Amino acid sequence: MSLTASEQIRRRFGNQRPGLELLGLVEAAVPVTVLRVDVLAQERKQLPLLDEFIIQFVYEGVQTIDELAALLGLEHEQVLNATAEQVSEGNIRRSDGRLALTAQGLEVARNVAAIQPVLKQLPVPFDRIVWSIKNYAQISLIKKKVAEERGYLLLPRKKQASVALTDLTVERFNELIRNREDRERLIEILRIRKIASQSQHLYLPAQLLVYGNPEQGEVELELCIDGELRSAHGLELAAIGAAEKLGFQVGQPEPRPTLSPELEEARVPAEQIKALVQGAVKTPDGGAPATVTEIPVRSVSMLEHPDHLTAALDSARKRILIISPWVKGGVVNTHFIERLEGRLRAGVEIHIGHGIGSDDRGSDEWVLRKLRNLAQRYEGRFHFVRLNNTHAKILIYDGIWINTSFNWLSFKGDPNRTFRMEEGTLVQIPSEVDKAYNQYVEVLATDAKP
Repeated sequence: MSLTASEQIRRRFGNQRPGLELLGLVEAAVPVTVLRVDVLAQERKQLPLLDEFIIQFVYEGVQTIDELAALLGLEHEQVLNATAEQVSEGNIRRSDGRLALTAQGLEVARNVAAIQPVLKQLPVPFDRIVWSIKNYAQISLIKKKVAEERGYLLLPRKKQASVALTDLTVERFNELIRNREDRERLIEILRIRKIASQSQHLYLPAQLLVYGNPEQGEVELELCIDGELRSAHGLELAAIGAAEKLGFQVGQPEPRPTLSPELEEARVPAEQIKALVQGAVKTPDGGAPATVTEIPVRSVSMLEHPDHLTAALDSARKRILIISPWVKGGVVNTHFIERLEGRLRAGVEIHIGHGIGSDDRGSDEWVLRKLRNLAQRYEGRFHFVRLNNTHAKILIYDGIWINTSFNWLSFKGDPNRTFRMEEGTLVQIPSEVDKAYNQYVEVLATDAKP
């Protein structure tokens, strides 16, 4: 069974908060400062092969240079020099011409590595929500500008203060090092000397799950990083009042727009889709079990809408049509426009209609300007139209038509971020999709504001 990314998250985490519904999934960014920390460490240094053999043979009872040379099949002088180096390192001692391991040498023999104290400077990601160092891969961290261009919601910090030495512990450092897969695992931190730098402020992409109860107005948050819920982040976000700071609210959904009686009769409702996601069920006509993607007319959940918009921008081959009253930078960001232009270069015909009321105060002017510029560059292929007054919320791409109450181009741009259990209808009957597409293309042509 093919599930969308949002459906997978809903299936795994939808019931995480008893009594609350999963209302939204927001692309977010966790504030992270990369610290450069000076530490005193005990480093386990891999031994050269000859040194390793000498220490192991002495450990097994070999006591003279001649015996070592014979066993290794090497020149006496070569073995003598290597042994002398281990004496200098404090791993081997000589007594009455006999070789033996020191206490340090015994430890080296057990670990097949030399141990020496070193001063090091380590780069360490510091998560400013949970106020702790984390083992985040630095390649995953992005600059603030990139996060904003991608439309990520920047999450609030626990504190605005600088990181203090007292915020770091040797135990936590060593715990992170033990979990690493690189050579730093050979280091054990003995003491943290100072924070040399904390000027590199970056962000870690994550997904913010918004739970709510529209009847009571409750809003609670969870954070998903690398596909897993991080409960510590959820607790900290609650402690700092993140939902209120971010302006999150829950509200009652608008009525679902209805279609023709024939399509409404064929429509598979949300309850059956949910049951189908959880396990195979028969279709309304009593036929064999189906997958969600095979149903010709069905309910579309709130969480599926962004997935379909993404699919249109990433994979449409023939056509895209979007009608949305408002256009906000939270959705139509730089990344959105790049993908839209990618479809245009691939030969896809695109229609976008927007507008409600006498002016564009509900939209971001800089976004409208970017789309107008793009329409001028791709005249004849990209049709960007200001309608006189539209309440329709439509997405058509290739053979899929979605009629809904979901605001396609402003769902992440509402300054109050009100979340509703929006529901729509997906139709993938070719003749019906073609009829709807032609109808809305005509609307865009005839209802355009001069």
